Amino acid sequence: MESEGVQDTILVEHSYGGMVITGAAALAADRVGQVVYADASAPVTGESAFGMLPWLEPAFAEARGPAEWEVAPLDTGALGADEEGAAWLSSRMTPMPRFTHEEPLGPGSEEVLATKPVTYVYCADQDFFTEVAAAAEKRGFRVVALSDVTHVGLLTHPNGSAQELLKLA
Repeated sequence: MESEGVQDTILVEHSYGGMVITGAAALAADRVGQVVYADASAPVTGESAFGMLPWLEPAFAEARGPAEWEVAPLDTGALGADEEGAAWLSSRMTPMPRFTHEEPLGPGSEEVLATKPVTYVYCADQDFFTEVAAAAEKRGFRVVALSDVTHVGLLTHPNGSAQELLKLA
């Protein structure tokens, strides 16, 4: 954001990417206009993805990657993908470092997010991020529940997702 001179940006991320935009908001607060979590992790200082989603660590324990430090992608069916979505997603998923889900978020994000418009969009028909959405509401984030959209559907049906996200901008 700094090298491109980006100002008043809207950070939007899905799933694990919520960890990333939370950290980015803390590091580039003067360049961030608002933050949108799309069925995503929304951590607080000291919290990891595994701590936020307790079901995730055992799921990854069963999904060993090719190297000891990697985890394989989760089963797309377990993520709510239909056949078409599973094929699309599977062709793009790769192993990832386990540490990214173990590492806790560093300090600074709560102070920054308290000064920005923050929206939490979640797929109400799936339980993946329901508890995270409830915690987001307690933190004062605007919470938007989407029906008839799955966690994977946010990715595999981008036109519908884009229309919903544009309503928030």
